[in-house]
Amino acid sequence: MVELMVAISILLFSVSGAVATQIASKRLADTGAETSAAMADLQACMEQVLVMPVETIPIAGSPFEADQPVAAYESLHLTGERIVATYPTYVVGAAVPDPLEIVLLSSWRDHGGRTRTLRLACMKTR
Repeated sequence: MVELMVAISILLFSVSGAVATQIASKRLADTGAETSAAMADLQACMEQVLVMPVETIPIAGSPFEADQPVAAYESLHLTGERIVATYPTYVVGAAVPDPLEIVLLSSWRDHGGRTRTLRLACMKTR
């Protein structure tokens, strides 16, 4: 009877370790999938920005207005997803600099409810 109890204890310990490993693996896979989706959205957004004439990118009323969320990417693929376009060398109301530095910041809530962020930067010239 003692041998049976020891065997069951070892089996339970082994099974619980395997289950914990599977749970951690699933969390990592989810995090990787979310990060990939966010980067794909950032790249697609940057491609849309780069085809626009540089003078029209950061101005008011543009889909990529300075320091405003890009409406087309609001909660697109991820919970609470938001992409904000910023232009570190641009002063609102002034002439658009050449080259224009474009920085896209993506934020979302991951499967654990934590806020995650990614950044993608590029330069565009006339």
